[in-house]
Amino acid sequence: MESLPFIKEQQRKNTLQRWKLIMNRKFIEHSIHTKLMQTDVWDQAQTIGVTISKGLEWDTEYLINKAWQQGKRIVIPKSNPHNNSMAFYQYQAGDELENVWTDIWEPSISDALCIEKNQIDLMIVPGVVFNKQGFRIGYGGGFYDRYLQCYTGATVSLAADFQIVETIIPETHDKPVDILISNFGKIYCNHT
Repeated sequence: MESLPFIKEQQRKNTLQRWKLIMNRKFIEHSIHTKLMQTDVWDQAQTIGVTISKGLEWDTEYLINKAWQQGKRIVIPKSNPHNNSMAFYQYQAGDELENVWTDIWEPSISDALCIEKNQIDLMIVPGVVFNKQGFRIGYGGGFYDRYLQCYTGATVSLAADFQIVETIIPETHDKPVDILISNFGKIYCNHT
């Protein structure tokens, strides 16, 4: 029998390969963005945690700009690879970003305001593969799983239909998201 890390890696690779073949990416992305902004969690959130998208990921720049237009505060993560931790910093238009490692744009913390977990109302959690229970396979670092352990705000992930699979075998440290937003609608994940 194959190991759980091997199975997760295969699911990750297969989905990333399918992502590269998308023909109607902008249409799917627009649909996902629209559905997210129609949710109560988006409407009610004053502070939103989100990554700066990269590569194949669904665009977050559009969401960041929409949030600013609506008077919301945006916070973005800064990862510490030495202890596998993450902290979120306020991000405003024109703030300096740096590409420190793994090709992720992060805040330059020399002048950024660190925001505590309990001040973040909505966390948009990145991932590659999801199931309908809200479990996800990310990029393999486990940063979000660790960060979300004591996070009490709402969690949402953005996923096209091909990213949603029947089975993900969660590990004990995996934390599911509350809502999956796909191009076909919203999936409210039941964690009970």
